[in-house]
Amino acid sequence: LVETKRSDLILTRHFAAPRALVFRAWTDPQMMAAWFGPEGMTTTAEMDVREGGAFTLVMHDGKGGDYPINGRFDAVVANELLVMIMSAEHHPPEWHAMSRGKFEALGGRPEDYVGGPIPTEISFMDDGDGTVVIVRQTFPLALVRDAHVALGNPVGWRGSFAKLDSLLKG
Repeated sequence: LVETKRSDLILTRHFAAPRALVFRAWTDPQMMAAWFGPEGMTTTAEMDVREGGAFTLVMHDGKGGDYPINGRFDAVVANELLVMIMSAEHHPPEWHAMSRGKFEALGGRPEDYVGGPIPTEISFMDDGDGTVVIVRQTFPLALVRDAHVALGNPVGWRGSFAKLDSLLKG
């Protein structure tokens, strides 16, 4: 399920796995590397999972392109909550140009474009036979969120979630 509210993008997904295992998949670098990133991409992960700890996730497209996401953990509550401040500032310049282009195509003025870190809150809740995960990304402006949606953000998350689902079943 994908929703938009204010400047947020909210993704909800049920996984048929215990909450502790799903949480571990988000906090163990080897597990995170196995599922994070859109279909067709691989990922390397370095993570210091503690409040204030840093992380780097680099998605590799297999054609020599790397898409780093780095940031920090603002909150870590075992099996319940992660708040990751995610930055794509080191993505390739072409990606940034596409993001700005989408923003402008949606009616945004070039001088109003705001990039920068995206607070991402991940909640984990028991749900009968598994776990519900809610990912809430808060963008600086609704139009920036819409540009990310137009670039395929929800599609990338769906691909990641499909890989996570397979990992949890294995």
